[in-house]
Amino acid sequence: MELYFAICGIAALSYFILILFYNGICSFLWFWPLLSAVHFLLLALTRVIRRKKRRKEEIRLAPAVFLYTSYGLLMLVLLSTLALIFSHAGTTEERNLDYVIVLGTDLRNNRLTNSLRARLDRALEYHRENPKTVFVLSGGHGDYNTSTEAGVMYFYMIQHEVPQRKLLMEFYSASTQEKVGYSMQTILQDQRELLSGESSYDRGRGIGDDAALYPEDTEVILAEDRPLRIGILTSEWNLYRASCMAERYGVGTTYPIGARSDELMLPHLSVREAAAILKDRLVGNI
Repeated sequence: MELYFAICGIAALSYFILILFYNGICSFLWFWPLLSAVHFLLLALTRVIRRKKRRKEEIRLAPAVFLYTSYGLLMLVLLSTLALIFSHAGTTEERNLDYVIVLGTDLRNNRLTNSLRARLDRALEYHRENPKTVFVLSGGHGDYNTSTEAGVMYFYMIQHEVPQRKLLMEFYSASTQEKVGYSMQTILQDQRELLSGESSYDRGRGIGDDAALYPEDTEVILAEDRPLRIGILTSEWNLYRASCMAERYGVGTTYPIGARSDELMLPHLSVREAAAILKDRLVGNI
C-alpha cells in the first residue's frame, strides 16, 4: 500500500507540473496537487500505523478506516464515471444529417485551442463528405476573451471554404448545457424561417452552389414532414454528457460525432468531465 500511495502521489504531482509547462494554467488544474496531497497523506498514515503495530502501541482504527473507505469509494465513483465516458466515446457514422451542433470550448487569447481546432477540423471533414449538412457553431464569451467561441469558429470555417449558408451561430451560451439548449433553439428558429420563407438562405432547395446536389424533380422534405436528424460534434470525452443533455431537451435520437483530443491533456480533460457529470447528476441537469 505504501508503494501504491507513493507512486500515485508522485505521478499526480508530476502530471500537474507537466500540464503547467505544456498548457499553462487551465480550469480544474487544482485537482492534481490535491490528489497528490491526498495520496501522500494516506502514505504517512499507513507508515504511522505500521510503526505502531511494530511497537505494539494502541491504534485508533476508526479515523483510518474512515479515510481509507472514503478514498476507496471516491476512486470507485471516479473510475466508474470515466468508464461511462469512454464507453460512449464512439462516433455514429450517419451521413447527410440535417444539422450538426459543434460545441465550442475555451479560447486562449481569443484564438483557437488545440481542442477546439480538433473539433472544427472534424467538422470540416464531415462537411467534405456531407455538403448538405448545416453546422450550428455554439459558444459565447469566455472569462478572459473578448471574442465569442462561435465567432472564432465561424471565421475558421469560412477560411476553409465552408459556405456561409451552411453555418449558424449561437453565441450566448457559457456551459455545455446552455450550448446544447440554445443550439436547439437556433435550429428550431431556422426551421421556422425555412418553412415560412423568411430565411435569408433557402437551404435544401438547390439555390446557388448547392443546385447540383438537388435535381429539379427532387421532393424536398422539411421539418413538418419528418423528424430532424441532428448530430452533436464535440471531443470524445464530452459526448456522453452532451448527448444526455440533448435528450433532456427532448431532441430524441442524436448522432454523436467525436473529435480526437490532445493525448497529453486527455487524462486531465477526462477527470474534469467526470467531475462535471457528477455535478450535473446532483443538480438534475442530466
